[in-house]
Amino acid sequence: MKRDSLVPEAQLARVVTVLYEEAQAKNWTHLPARDRSQAYSAWVDDARVGGILTKYMTPEAARAWIKDGPMKEYGRALRGTGRYARFGKSGGTTPHDVIESALGSGWHVVEGTEGVKPFHAQATNDDGAAAYLAWDEGRNFKNLVWAALRASVELKVAGHVVVMEPPGAATARDVAERQAAIAERCGLTLHHVREQLGEGG
Repeated sequence: MKRDSLVPEAQLARVVTVLYEEAQAKNWTHLPARDRSQAYSAWVDDARVGGILTKYMTPEAARAWIKDGPMKEYGRALRGTGRYARFGKSGGTTPHDVIESALGSGWHVVEGTEGVKPFHAQATNDDGAAAYLAWDEGRNFKNLVWAALRASVELKVAGHVVVMEPPGAATARDVAERQAAIAERCGLTLHHVREQLGEGG
């Protein structure tokens, strides 16, 4: 974000570190929208966050920066990707982990095909079979379906949609059944894979 350049690197690092430590404590991925909104306001009032940011921008701009910058990237950072990857946790679920969990052993990431928005990669096995996988949280299901459907047509390979489930929170049965029906109608294969969020820093 352009506002990143307004904040000295050392201070930006301190701010994002605080945000991500508190987000983890709040279980941010499952935090309701109302609670997230309250957290944005509290961070602006926090000397460790807003106290630094408001030296370089207005409180309103600081709130927008927190929401549309570090916190929008939080999920990607946990997986070691994106603009704030260096502040995320290491040791999370890798593309190889996703592919092996979904397709089984013997499948490998095709080098250079990994990407984000949504997370995706091409895979191949020792027999020469090929596949495209798109994965993310269930709330991004429609984006996963579209990415996998488009890629399967363009690349002429099997398309797979992988819904990542956070530790201790399986997809509700009715939701999983609806997802499976949609994927089947689109000629895609659906998988649910348990996320492994990193614990290292």
